[in-house]
Amino acid sequence: MALGLRVKEAREHRGLTQGELADKIGWSQQALSTLEKRDSKKSAYASPIAKALDIDIDWLMGGTGEMLIKPENKSPSKKPIKYVPVKGSAQMGDQGYWIELDYMGNGGDGYLEVNNASDDAYVIRAVGDSMFPALRSGWYIVFDPKRDPCAGEYVHIVLADGRNMIKEFVSCQHGVLTVISVNGMERMSFNCDDIKVLNPFVEIQPPSRLRDELHVLDNECAEN
Repeated sequence: MALGLRVKEAREHRGLTQGELADKIGWSQQALSTLEKRDSKKSAYASPIAKALDIDIDWLMGGTGEMLIKPENKSPSKKPIKYVPVKGSAQMGDQGYWIELDYMGNGGDGYLEVNNASDDAYVIRAVGDSMFPALRSGWYIVFDPKRDPCAGEYVHIVLADGRNMIKEFVSCQHGVLTVISVNGMERMSFNCDDIKVLNPFVEIQPPSRLRDELHVLDNECAEN
């Protein structure tokens, strides 16, 4: 089959008229008609024609292979899964503060699988009903120090005196941090100089998502 006949076959496959294809490659309709009728073996315009028709240039030039370009078989990219350790359980106390976490250490409280957190991320388990219904008792909150807080997000705050809290971030302007209690009952302000930690949350997960250390090691071995 001559090149001109392959051009015609591909053009008709794409549902284009001679005039439409000619416009795409900067030719006149008459010139394209002449090419399709001519017993030509090659053409300097093979490349732009192949591009305009989205066909394989080797097929167009010599009839080898398939007319249509096969898409590359690329497996969908997977987000790297991180196993973020549970730092401990936070029992809400007076005005939503707590001093120390009930922490076993070394991931002894388990891990959560998280797709969008940095290596410095950690998890806190909420205990008690002071944050209900926004946060249920026993659910896990993932925090990431590498992120900047946004208004409306939950944040983990540590004050200079050691008190911890989880609040809804409002703003940090003119040296003043403004937050709202998670249940929306109270608005609070703090001097930014008194804030040691201000880490935004990444996601909240139910207790069913908790993984123990053995599970993590098994996964790492399977991947290797």
